[in-house]
Amino acid sequence: PHRLRGIWFALLGALGQALGLVLGRYGAPEYDAFAATQIRVLTGMVGFAVVFSVLRRWPRIFAAVRDGRAMRHVARGAFFGPFLGVSLGLFAAQRAGTGVAATIIATVPVLLIPVTVIGFGERITPRELAGALLAVGGVALLFLG
Repeated sequence: PHRLRGIWFALLGALGQALGLVLGRYGAPEYDAFAATQIRVLTGMVGFAVVFSVLRRWPRIFAAVRDGRAMRHVARGAFFGPFLGVSLGLFAAQRAGTGVAATIIATVPVLLIPVTVIGFGERITPRELAGALLAVGGVALLFLG
């Protein structure tokens, strides 16, 4: 039951990412990608405030903010993900087209492999390696064909 719920939320998350990329590209085709991402972040903050208020999660949020070690990791992740990753993804969609940019962005699981091996000492399974090669092959087909 939890695995199915996780898959369901992953699909909803992917749909949200897709809509965000398409709407971001067409909503601001020539607008600065970093400024457009800042607008998206500010809008997201309002959305989070509403969700936290409705679900009465503010005490949990304040407790999490007081955890310095966790906040350092979250801040680094926020820099590379929502700031740099989303901004450059929107910039790519504006220049290369939404489909091409989204396909390359979808190689994130492949890029995670060396990061987790080098940074966290995890081992790669043959299945993970095969999936990574398949993903890279699919992206290559887009550009060669």
